[in-house]
Amino acid sequence: MQRLIDRIAPGWPPILDVSPGWYPLLARLDANLSTIAPGYVLQQCKSKFGSLSFYAAPSDDLSEYSEQFNEAIRAAEWESIETCEVCGAPGAQYVINLWVSVLCPEHHRVERRSVV
Repeated sequence: MQRLIDRIAPGWPPILDVSPGWYPLLARLDANLSTIAPGYVLQQCKSKFGSLSFYAAPSDDLSEYSEQFNEAIRAAEWESIETCEVCGAPGAQYVINLWVSVLCPEHHRVERRSVV
């Protein structure tokens, strides 16, 4: 994950605000984006409403646009809604205490028990 943190643009906090279950997904996304735009810049990476939110640009020139680059990000964001945030296993979105999370059946049971 350090490779992603090193890509974060100046002025943005050097934080990947996601759980470890999504790390393999992020590693694949980084490899894909690095092929499309070797100098890409990351602004923010977080979980939002039970989905990966990945804000990046193909370069530090914010006017540069790449459809292939954006499609790769959207594909990873779609994959995240079916990937457990805790362990990376297949999962689904659940609302627990007004927070949307993606969990596999096992981690959903654990999370439900912790709020009861």
